[in-house]
Amino acid sequence: MTNVLRLIGSFDDLDPDGPLTRKSSDQDWSKLIDHIRDVANHVREVEAQSQEQELHVQHLLERAREDIKEAADRVRAADARAADIQARSEALLKAADERVKAAEERARVAEGWLALIREAITSEFIVKQDTKRIA
Repeated sequence: MTNVLRLIGSFDDLDPDGPLTRKSSDQDWSKLIDHIRDVANHVREVEAQSQEQELHVQHLLERAREDIKEAADRVRAADARAADIQARSEALLKAADERVKAAEERARVAEGWLALIREAITSEFIVKQDTKRIA
């Protein structure tokens, strides 16, 4: 409305004998109609620009929504990969721990056998050496 008044002019500025009186000339009325048409064109242009800007904003909002959705999908996928990696790591650690325990048990058994072999060798060689001295 402010633009309309600005284009037409303020009602306070109208001369009582000006373009809106009965005594106005056809030219004055023609000018007023031209002003009204100019204002109407301006209003239509502003409305068109407003609609264009609104469409642009809606497009930007939709694109932002899509970007947010895609980012959320990537986060979910990364979380799933991280959970899978963690599960596989835990399985590998458990398997490695079991292999370590099995290796420690084999080493303990082997040390036991080595002790028995050492004792057998030592006792057998000592006995034979003692019998050679006696003879």
